[in-house]
Formats: sequence, C-alpha cells, structure tokens
Amino acid sequence: MHSALAARMRLARAACGMRGVHATAAPLAGRNKARFKDQAIAKRKENTEWYEDEEAVNDDDSSMAEWEFDNHHTYGHLLLESIRDVRKYARQIKYELPTLAEHARPFQPPPAQNVLRFERSVTMGEKFQAQDRKVVLRVKVAQLGLAAPELHKLVLLAGPRYNPETDELKMSEKRELTSLLNKKRLADMFTALLAEAKKADDGFADVPLDFSHHKRKPDLAFPSAWLPKLNKSSA
Repeated sequence: MHSALAARMRLARAACGMRGVHATAAPLAGRNKARFKDQAIAKRKENTEWYEDEEAVNDDDSSMAEWEFDNHHTYGHLLLESIRDVRKYARQIKYELPTLAEHARPFQPPPAQNVLRFERSVTMGEKFQAQDRKVVLRVKVAQLGLAAPELHKLVLLAGPRYNPETDELKMSEKRELTSLLNKKRLADMFTALLAEAKKADDGFADVPLDFSHHKRKPDLAFPSAWLPKLNKSSA
C-alpha cells in the first residue's frame, strides 16, 4: 500500500510539479487510511464472532451425562492409575525378574591398567534430562606411572582440578548433548593432557606447585564430654 502511494506521488511530481504533489497526496493518504480502518474494523468483528462461537461450543455441557454419583472424580481416577502402575511393576518383578537370572554374570573387578573412572547420573523413568548428560572423570595420579618431571608438569597443567589430599585428578564435561559424547570428549582431553605432560621440551621444573585452591577440611573429633552418661544400674 505504501509503495503504491509513493509511486503515484512520484508520477504526480513529474506531471504537476511540487505544488501538485501537495494537492494530490492528501486525498490519496486520506482515502487509504479510511479504507485500512474499515478493513481493520471488519477483521476485528469477524475474529470476535469466531471466538464467541468457540466459547459457546466449549461451554455447552448439555451433551454430557448427568452426574449420578456412580463414578470416581478426577483424583480418584489418578489414584486408580497409580495403583495400576504399581500392579504392573509387581507383575514384572514376579514373572519377568526371575527370567533374568540366566543372564547373570559374576562380577569381575577391572584390571589394574584401567585407572580411569567415569561417573554419570541416570534419572529413572525420564529421558533426555540435562543433568544426565554430565560425565565426571576421576583418576589417581599415582596410578599413571609417570616420572617425577612428568608428574610435576601434569599437576601444573591440571591446576585446581587436582586434589593434593587425595592425589586425585577430577575433570567434568557437559557441553555435548549426550553422556556418550561427553565421555569421548573427556577421554580426548585427558589424552591430550597426558601427552603434553610427557613432552620433554620443557618440564617447568622452576615453577613451584600451588595448592592454595584446595581448602583442607579439619577432622574434628566429637567431644567425649558431650556424650550422655549412662547409669550403671540401667546398663
């Protein structure tokens, strides 16, 4: 609408000059404004009638059967649904769980060379939870078999991820969409970290280790004077 009006104004300028533009543009703008207003009023009236018809249909409960106190209310149906769920799992425990015994295998601890431990959480009954994609990597630095210069460089590169009290390196990742991809990303980062620590070009031997990030928690013993005293007769 605005582009057509501008084109007509340009034609009027070429034919009549600037004085003719002012004489022609005002009636054009007035007619277009009035037509737009009439269209808006008609559209608003049409939408209002449609919404009123929909509300009338939705509010019409004449087709529903009359309540004769012969059925449960909403909360009663929810209670019955929960009871059905419990019975379903009870049947699975009784009839399906024993069949899994043939697939049972004895537990075998991981070999000594598997020093990496990956941890993740699983929300039972829910899928694609944000907290379930996070993966944590833990490893004891002493089990990596590194020499003293390599160990010094690894601890420097790890920074606050190293716990000097437990001699444990902890890394976490949650940027990927699945826990499997986060585990792969953690494994790649640890491999790159270990390869960088084993490089012999610069061991950073002149850089001291800084463990100020680790705050040791005091191991306070419970005062024995606060314990209740038992009577010998009652004992």
